[in-house]
Formats: sequence, structure tokens, C-alpha cells
Amino acid sequence: MKPRFHRNSAAPKSPERRRWPVTAVVICTWLYVAAVLAVWLLLWLGGDRWWFPTVMLFGPKWPYAAPWLVLVPVAVWVQPRMLWPLAGAAIVLPGPIMGLCLPWAKLVAHDGPMVRVLSCNIDGTDVDAHRLAALVAATKPDVVAFQECPADLALSWPKEWHVLRAGQLMVASPHPLRNMESAQRRYPPSPWPPVNALRCIVEMPQGPVGFCCIHLRTPRAGLSKVLDRRTVVSPTRSMELATEIVDRRRESEELVEWLRGWSAAWIAAGDFNMPVESTIYRASWARYLNAFSVSGFGLGHTKWTPVGGWRFGLRIDHVLATPGLKACRCWVGPDVGSDHLPLLAELALPPAGS
Repeated sequence: MKPRFHRNSAAPKSPERRRWPVTAVVICTWLYVAAVLAVWLLLWLGGDRWWFPTVMLFGPKWPYAAPWLVLVPVAVWVQPRMLWPLAGAAIVLPGPIMGLCLPWAKLVAHDGPMVRVLSCNIDGTDVDAHRLAALVAATKPDVVAFQECPADLALSWPKEWHVLRAGQLMVASPHPLRNMESAQRRYPPSPWPPVNALRCIVEMPQGPVGFCCIHLRTPRAGLSKVLDRRTVVSPTRSMELATEIVDRRRESEELVEWLRGWSAAWIAAGDFNMPVESTIYRASWARYLNAFSVSGFGLGHTKWTPVGGWRFGLRIDHVLATPGLKACRCWVGPDVGSDHLPLLAELALPPAGS
């Protein structure tokens, strides 16, 4: 009897059918990498300069990482060579786009006396005064800066503390405060311009240090005009946001000029209403030391905005200092009831006689 041979009913796959998943992964990977680079360039060149990149600048950044989470396991299974460009995207996403900071300043020893700063936009009467007082008692700052602090808000301070107010800005310290001056927002023109900066001299035991509490104009009104529930953005209503960008740029330029040459060493803290990627920030404020940028760890989000059932964070509160000071540590504090989280920083003053 002749042996029977059974033909395999499954036909072998053609080379074209075997190649299409690889081709699809390669195309999708390179398109995604190009999109990540485009987002980076848009934010860097256009944030707070043109209306659409400004919407991106103040919007959530985590959606840009969602395709990466899908492409990586697919590339491992189909085309491992695509992990290299995805690794490049993994560097750009958390760093330049999302603003991840590493505490590089801790690698260098800092001499000189220390000053601890606590800053928070306390959002009017929404703050929990007891939690705020507990935070001040626990952290023992040398200087406290509050923004959006109305005059009728009851905040209790120890008897030996010194407190200065101007508009809705407050500076408090256990050390004497002198030479108070304030600045007002001139753009847009208003018959009652709000106070956007309060500066004074803090008589530290190690010597006088200039300190300034800052609250810059928010882009919220212009952004809310551009955003649309049906079309996401509405270009026809971008004029108000563009005007707001110009006013905010002028405000920062004037305030930097007001601070320039004021004191040999000074610290500025407050709600700047812009992240460090903003072109306004880079043009006016990047010349100064940003405490969280060099000594903080993580994204440093101090403002959390709810959108539907999600929340996204922004780092728009900053502690800045003249180049003679050194940042040793900077961190975000606990929730005190405001829509902003407190920001704390420790800075080393220049050694005596320098």
C-alpha cells in the first residue's frame, strides 16, 4: 500500500503579507518622532508668542506621551530596531516638553548662610488658614510671600513676625523688613491698576537681602476665548489671546527693569503665570537663577487645572534669585486649600565679604 500524503491546507504567507506589520511600525514610529520634535519646536519658538503654541503651552502635556506607550511594546514584538528613535522621543518628552527637572545643584557643595523661602498663591478666601499656619510652623521659613491675599483674610502670625502688604500681595518674616516699595500693572491700562510686585529689604542675621513678591497677569481670559467645546480651538477668537500675550510681555519687561540694579543680592518669589518654556519667561526672567530648575526633582507642578474628569498640572510659580545666590533645595508643599500648591526653596547667600 502506498503511503498517503496529506496536503497542508494553510498556504504559506507571502513575503508581502509578512512585511506589512514591519512597514507600518516603521512609518508610525518615524511619524510620531517627527510629531514630538514638531511639538517641541512649537512650544519653544511659539509659546507665549503666537496664539496656537500658547494654547499648547498652557495645556496638558501627557497626551503627547500616549502614542509612545503603544508604540514601544509593538516595536518590541515587530521591529526592535525602532526602539532607538523611540528612545530619543523618550528623552525629549519628559525633558523639554514636560519639564522634568533633576537636582543637579545638589552635586555641588554650597557655602554661605542659608535662607528658606515659602511662596503660595492662596487664592483669596479658598485657602485653609489652619493648614497654612501649620505649614509655616513646620517649615520655619525666613521669608513668606503670598499672592491673592485679601485684606480681610484672617492669618495669624507670631508676635515677633513682621508683615508688609500692598494690594493683594503680602511679605512676612521673623526678621525685620524695611524699605517697602510696590509696582503696579500698567498693561492693559486701568483706572485701578493692580499691584503686581512688592519688594523690601529683609534684615537677615547674615546681612540684608532684597526680596520681592510677584504676581503677574494670567492668560486665562484669552485662553478661555480661544477654547471651544465643539472644535477644541477657535482661531477666529484668537485676537484677545494675542493682545494678552503682548500685555504680559510688556509687564515682564517693565518689572525686570524695575528690579534691575535694586539690590546686590535679591530673591523674587510668586505666581509668574508662565512656565519656564514660555518665550516671555526666557526673554525676561531666564537670566536669573530658578531654584526648582536646578535643585528640584520632578515636574514641579504648582497649579492643577480640572478638565472634565481629568486634571493636569503646570509649573507657573517660581523662586528666582540673582546669580550670586545658589539654590540648594526646592520642593512643592502640601495642599492648603488653594488652587495653587506652595513652593519652598532653600538658597545659599554669598559668603560674607564677597
